Amino acid sequence: MVIDHVISKKKQKDIIKTTPITLLSEASKLLAENKIGALPVTDDEDTILGILSERDIIREVSLKGSSGLDSTVQSVMTTEVSCCGRFDTLKSVIERMNKGRFRHMPVVDDNKIIEFISISDLVLAHLNEVEYENNALKGSVTGNVRRQTI
Repeated sequence: MVIDHVISKKKQKDIIKTTPITLLSEASKLLAENKIGALPVTDDEDTILGILSERDIIREVSLKGSSGLDSTVQSVMTTEVSCCGRFDTLKSVIERMNKGRFRHMPVVDDNKIIEFISISDLVLAHLNEVEYENNALKGSVTGNVRRQTI
């Protein structure tokens, strides 16, 4: 399975993102309001500049106290961002996320963000893929082929 298939199954909605000059207090509100754990940081052309995670914010607040919320996203964001493309395999992306110990990854096309996926999206896609394969195997053994899309 490729990432394009994963993102085609996600509910279509706008990518919630932030800018480098946004204050952490504002970015924190975005995370909380949308019940998400990270934000892609982009420029006006949707080029990925970094990722801001809950951990980045917590680290800043633990160092500076509540005044840390007056810091900009740029000052705490992760700047070395691993991205994937539409035709990267599900397996390869999960392996990269696991190896790098991060839970969110931008999907880019022509150096522009087109989706922001989480490990949860990928685990769900993998489970659906395994269920589909399991049903296909059962059908081939029993002769009962049940059509299912993944």
